[in-house]
Amino acid sequence: MAALDRPDGVHWREAKGDDPIHIDADRYPELFEGVLGKRVIAFLVDWALLAVATVFLTIILAILGIFTLGLLWPLISPLAALMWLGYFAVTIGGPTSATPGMRFTGIEVRTWDGARPGMVQGALQSLLFWLSWTVTVFVVLVPLFNQRRRCLHDYLIGTIVINTPDQIPPDARVISG
Repeated sequence: MAALDRPDGVHWREAKGDDPIHIDADRYPELFEGVLGKRVIAFLVDWALLAVATVFLTIILAILGIFTLGLLWPLISPLAALMWLGYFAVTIGGPTSATPGMRFTGIEVRTWDGARPGMVQGALQSLLFWLSWTVTVFVVLVPLFNQRRRCLHDYLIGTIVINTPDQIPPDARVISG
């Protein structure tokens, strides 16, 4: 392995577990091919999973609310919001650095320097994603104008979304430095 592959970490083909990997869109375009479309599909999968979970949480708290004379009903919205936040914090901050939707589409989140994000960074990424949507819908245009397909919240929190390295075929195009 050339020394050039290690300024930020291990070359992505040799990374194991929590190794930070060298992420360079110019040298390793295969890490970013199709990421934008996969992000959209991953979002829809995660949203559907969370919507189903929210319906179940609402039903359970509504039934329990009857027995508590309505005392639990005001907790439905805050608990649902915490469930959504926890989902992203635990999955993005976990060992796979990806939500179930991301794993389904073969992408993962890494920090700018190629390491796996922690739970706090996963929670912040989720919060910034939802907050950026409330500010402007033009947030969807940001990834169309950068090589790494980073969204606004990725820039703000210092993350990047790449194809999961172990799913990239060995004969994928690698540009030598």
